[in-house]
Amino acid sequence: MNHLQQKSHQAPSGVKYNYYTSAAQPSKPTILLCHGCPDSSALWTDLTRNHLVAHGFGVVVPDLIGYGLSDKPHDVKCYAMDRISTDLISILDAEDLTQVLTLGHDFGALVSSKLLTYHPERISGLITLGTTHVPPSRERFEFDKIREMQERVQGYCSGWYFPLFTSDTGYEVMDAHVDRMFTALHGGGERMKEVCCYPDAFEKWLKDGGSDGTETVLPYAASDEFRKQWIGRLERDGFRAPMLWYKAVVSSLTLQSDRNALEAGNLVVRAPYLFIAALKDPLAPAVAIEGLKAHGLLPDVTVKQVDASHWLMLEKPQEIGEAIVGWLMERF
Repeated sequence: MNHLQQKSHQAPSGVKYNYYTSAAQPSKPTILLCHGCPDSSALWTDLTRNHLVAHGFGVVVPDLIGYGLSDKPHDVKCYAMDRISTDLISILDAEDLTQVLTLGHDFGALVSSKLLTYHPERISGLITLGTTHVPPSRERFEFDKIREMQERVQGYCSGWYFPLFTSDTGYEVMDAHVDRMFTALHGGGERMKEVCCYPDAFEKWLKDGGSDGTETVLPYAASDEFRKQWIGRLERDGFRAPMLWYKAVVSSLTLQSDRNALEAGNLVVRAPYLFIAALKDPLAPAVAIEGLKAHGLLPDVTVKQVDASHWLMLEKPQEIGEAIVGWLMERF
């Protein structure tokens, strides 16, 4: 991230964040970029350097809590979405940014959704990659209900990795097999479906599959440098903190904040929204956007599709960059 200025910020929650910035050119907006699991701010290197900053857009790129150089507390309450949203708003305040667009991938898409839901006055636009906007809900998280809905809508459950990720010992299994985590996640859509979308398959892959870590991966992940950096970072930091994101979700820690947002009328996404679907991602099928559109929750959405799997910005960096910049130029 040498093309950006590195900064540090302690949020009111006490969590210390590492983040990177580049100021916008006059009349251009700033974008807050939120990575997912198990990534860091480095996920956005190409998009920021070769596309956003190159076209004059401002960027704020944090290592989210539990990742990179930011704090990694072991209290699950620190990972509640309303608390993380408040932390990120405090970074915007420190940067004297009244409004930003927010862009997210994977869990970062959920963060971006919650920022818009809880602080709509601060978010001028929304971009999510792969994962759709997640509206607020009055209901507690119930895995069986979600499983049944997914099986009905898309023909399979894309969340069978949740039991492992939310168990008390799941992170220990991952810490012991970081090389197999790498091949599980970066082998493409069919690999991800094999390990994520069947009961107990993820743990079986980690314990029994790919003992030497040499299974095929997608071209973006095939370089020694990418593998070394990814595995080295997670061997250093571990999976305990990242898995608390999942525990926070299944614990419904933001239920009251969601209900408050609904009472405030924040169900509909009124800001311009760009959704880029990854057609080979089994964890976030493109069909998921259709229900939100059918219920009138996305009156100003633009949908684009990319022939890629989960990490679409790594697999198709030029296509993603051009799509985002083109939409920003048109709408802002």
